[in-house]
Amino acid sequence: MRHISFVERMKRFVGVDSSALLEAKAKQARITPVQEATAVPRPTTVSEFYVEKEFDDLGIEQLRGHTATGEAAAAKPAATAAGLDPARQTGHSLIGANWPIVTAARDRSSRLEAVLGPFAKRRRGSRWGYFVCLLLLLLGDIAGLGGAAISYGEVPALALMQATSASVATVLAGMVGTEFKYLKQAQERRNDNGTLPAELEPYRALLLGPLAGRKYVMAASIVAALIALFVAVGIFALRAAIEGQTSGYVFGALAIGIALGSWINSFRYADAVADKIEAARQDYRRELRAHARLARSLPLALAERFLEQARLIRLHHKFEGEAAHAQVMAAKYLALQQSPTVVGHGPAPSEIGRKPRFTLINPSHQDS
Repeated sequence: MRHISFVERMKRFVGVDSSALLEAKAKQARITPVQEATAVPRPTTVSEFYVEKEFDDLGIEQLRGHTATGEAAAAKPAATAAGLDPARQTGHSLIGANWPIVTAARDRSSRLEAVLGPFAKRRRGSRWGYFVCLLLLLLGDIAGLGGAAISYGEVPALALMQATSASVATVLAGMVGTEFKYLKQAQERRNDNGTLPAELEPYRALLLGPLAGRKYVMAASIVAALIALFVAVGIFALRAAIEGQTSGYVFGALAIGIALGSWINSFRYADAVADKIEAARQDYRRELRAHARLARSLPLALAERFLEQARLIRLHHKFEGEAAHAQVMAAKYLALQQSPTVVGHGPAPSEIGRKPRFTLINPSHQDS
């Protein structure tokens, strides 16, 4: 069998395709028929030949050389990662400290959903209808007030600003309907003896509502009625002075109607229990977004990226060094094959692992 020379095998280190070399070696291999196979073991008088020592040192050189090359290639990303390490450690600390807050908000939201969910009457997602109605009411009131002020001769910018503030006051006055809805729901949930299960006791004020709050609701209702009345009187006076009394009545009645529409819109949407559940859900989402922002921190992401880049570069060169070392070791054994009369054909069988031979002893002979 013709052997591929050591020089040819070392061409792998300069880019020659190793699979082509192995294929050529396999095609050139021949098995010669013989009458009897004999092999000479490695002599025990020499523990290591100089040629073996040379190849061993060449293998170590390959390992250390590729390691040094890998360290040089990873120097820049490693240095960048080291510069970002304080930010990385701070980011991990903040993420670790913020996670219990996220889990606490999640547990609170889940607990409220499980305990108070059966008492919530408002459907999820209905808030958009409430805000759309609120916006339309606000725009209608601004149009009525602003048009009256502009027709009276006010500067348009000032007229619109004053109309906006008065319209907001009118719409807010109608929001007192929320408190009436809270009292109505609390009255519906109140039983004869006023008792609650143990798991609902912490939410007594939410579910049953304080009776003392009714007088404050009545006071707020009186204030809201006065706001709507004053705005309606103002619109009536403006329109009556410009377009006549009939126009004043029309637009004054529209102002009161807008306030009542805001009251109905607030009454329809209000649900104290659903508000509590939704607030807890929003708290959890807010904490989750804050946690996600911490995890997406640019310094933290860059530090992790450069650390991973340096690790992969070192690992790549480590594997290349191990492959080169294995190639040198293969070349060493190839060199030993060239001198079988000196180094033998292979290592001698070791004494370790041989099974001891046992002999049977005649019991009668043992007794004697």
